[in-house]
Amino acid sequence: MTVLYNQFCITQVLPDLKTKSIIITTNFKVDPSTVDFKTVTLYDCTAGDRRTMDYSLQVNGKNIIILLDEIPTIDTKIYLKVADIYDALNRKLNYAYNNYIDLASDVETQVEVLSPGFREALTDTLVSIKIKIIEPLLTEGRYVVQISADSAFFKVVSTSTCDATDESIVDGIVEFKTVVDYNGQLFIRARAEKNDLELGRWSEPHTFSMLTIPQDSMESSFLDESITTFDLFPDEIIGLGQTVDVGVSIADKNKIANVTDRALYIEFNKELLLPEDYEVNEDGYVELGIITGFRKELK
Repeated sequence: MTVLYNQFCITQVLPDLKTKSIIITTNFKVDPSTVDFKTVTLYDCTAGDRRTMDYSLQVNGKNIIILLDEIPTIDTKIYLKVADIYDALNRKLNYAYNNYIDLASDVETQVEVLSPGFREALTDTLVSIKIKIIEPLLTEGRYVVQISADSAFFKVVSTSTCDATDESIVDGIVEFKTVVDYNGQLFIRARAEKNDLELGRWSEPHTFSMLTIPQDSMESSFLDESITTFDLFPDEIIGLGQTVDVGVSIADKNKIANVTDRALYIEFNKELLLPEDYEVNEDGYVELGIITGFRKELK
């Protein structure tokens, strides 16, 4: 089982000097009406003071695209602030993004995280890391792997490095182990670095989980086994399922089996355990399939 992470967050900030752009990627579709120069602000701090840069903004699904009027030099210190934006479900950004931007350099080497796998659940604090190097391989520098408790990598719990000339790198694969003392959902990413100023792009982050505390000692969710509430209403009556002809109109279907063409949205006030194969679409919905329900009038 994996804990659902459904908060609206920034997952990556990617500068691209070739296109004079900075792409801010979130985990859900952005509400364009909440993106403006007050909620997404870019500063030039090179001279020691802070002044607003000249740029325009676009929104494309999960991405906020900053288009710079001028290409900054490699020594330009750019500071980005993102706050008070909302997603399509009117969820506010979980925390503001305030950070300097690493400008893209000539490091062409890219990295892909192979292990831990996407949504893999680990039970040992000794984590096996495996990354794939996409050529060209570095002749100097290092490969860096970050593991964080949040998708924006503010709460980094582990940073591991491997020298580019390490003899353990075989056929473009880097493998090593690191201790991660954490219980819950984590995010991982990696990149190649020539030095402190010449940095490659971060890989696409993905999530995995650490279950280092025995499952039977954890607080169980009220939805672990059932979505019914017999403790609250012991006399509830569950309606029997009925077969509905797909050729029948929605109005007639509703008469037959209380079928509706409208979606049902449920918001939970605690973490919800879901099967490993659950999927979250770009609007932030988890499709649970067919739900058999019932209603009890409260008096």
